[in-house]
Amino acid sequence: MQNLIPSKPYFVRAVYNWCVDNSLTPYLAVAVDGRTHVPRQYVHEGQIVLNVAPYATHQFEITNEAISCQARFGGVAQLLYVPLENILAIYAKENGRGLAFEPGMATGTAMELGG
Repeated sequence: MQNLIPSKPYFVRAVYNWCVDNSLTPYLAVAVDGRTHVPRQYVHEGQIVLNVAPYATHQFEITNEAISCQARFGGVAQLLYVPLENILAIYAKENGRGLAFEPGMATGTAMELGG
């Protein structure tokens, strides 16, 4: 069997686009480790939740390896870098609909959130 591109970045992009197209606020739940670049003062129990709506970020990009962007925390612009393996969930703030992933999975199984 050939090496396939992981499916997780496609799932993340799909939920992100669905949120934006429906004027919903996409949130990312992220497991924070040494490869994750986020403001540490906002990390709680090894996790952070990020608002990645277009109005809250600048230079937002989802690649097959990571999500990167600029966002403001306490009025200060920060560069963010989140490896795809560290994304635990992407969902709409307003209704909780989205997908959750097994921790550490690049390809992983997705589980639908919300109703």
